[in-house]
Amino acid sequence: MKVAIISDIHGNLAALEAFPETGYDQLWCIGDLVDYGPNPHEVIQWVQKNAAVSVRGNHDHAVGFDVAPQCSPAFRGLAAVTKQYTMSSVSEQERDLLRKLPLHQEFAMGETSVYCVHAMPSDPLFGYCAETADRWQQEIDRITADVLVVGHTHTPFIRKIGRTLVVNPGSLGQPKTGRPLACYALYEDGNFSLKEYEYPIQKTEKGIRNMPISRHDQEALITVLHTGELPTANVSSRRK
Repeated sequence: MKVAIISDIHGNLAALEAFPETGYDQLWCIGDLVDYGPNPHEVIQWVQKNAAVSVRGNHDHAVGFDVAPQCSPAFRGLAAVTKQYTMSSVSEQERDLLRKLPLHQEFAMGETSVYCVHAMPSDPLFGYCAETADRWQQEIDRITADVLVVGHTHTPFIRKIGRTLVVNPGSLGQPKTGRPLACYALYEDGNFSLKEYEYPIQKTEKGIRNMPISRHDQEALITVLHTGELPTANVSSRRK
């Protein structure tokens, strides 16, 4: 079985359209379809059509229920202005789709049990847990799955903790790796692997420049895409 795993698309349709994997049996989306990027409507439609498994991210929740996504200080302003844009760009039906995305999904893949959640089991939408955090032991103690698939941090990793494999595909639409490459994970022949690829970033940049937000905010979003780094260097938190 071949499974493609994506997360944190954030309205980046150009990255999604350039997705290089073909012939997969299933695609899983680990949340945050919207905000920051210029094409939330198209991304929602694409995921609805193509994803076999989807969970709700904090930005999906924010747009669906018109609440704050509880971002870190570095992204709080950008999240607020792009949420307004997102809500003006999607239909009420699409907001309802975001509201109805489950907070987590549990299922079996052959003899392997899988638990998918955007952030972490104890705090599905907002909890932040970096790859090396000791907190992961507490999180896997809350579930019985062989594989825990998460997103939210925009940084890819695979880490084995006891009997559980924690897989974070990173961000397809706004990676925080120090490189402007879209990230995803792949399950094939019984193994998980991390992948990244180039996409026509200039298309997303053009779309951001057409968004009805300030030039300063446009430049901040574009800088994040090109550098894979936070928009302000003096903010220590990387919570998304």
